[in-house]
Amino acid sequence: MGIDVHWKDERGAILGAVDDEGALSDISDLLHCQSDSVCLRFIDPAGDACFNQQQLPILLAELRQLLPNVSAEASAHLHAIVRLLEGATRTHTYIWFLGD
Repeated sequence: MGIDVHWKDERGAILGAVDDEGALSDISDLLHCQSDSVCLRFIDPAGDACFNQQQLPILLAELRQLLPNVSAEASAHLHAIVRLLEGATRTHTYIWFLGD
């Protein structure tokens, strides 16, 4: 089980996705430890988290800061998520982290 990341429009259509085979859920404890974070601390393997266009730059910055602190597998997965988020610039779209 993992935490899939979907870029969706306001009607729920998926515009892009990064499916997780467990790499993101494996570092979910690290996400929760980011108590000074604005966004990362809300990503949970058992639930869903949604981020809007105003939160996207903060989420991207926090993900980039995590990169040096994770395994090579998790780093590759985080890079894929960062690439998705960098392209998710349309208005009225949202980033969803979907736990089990």
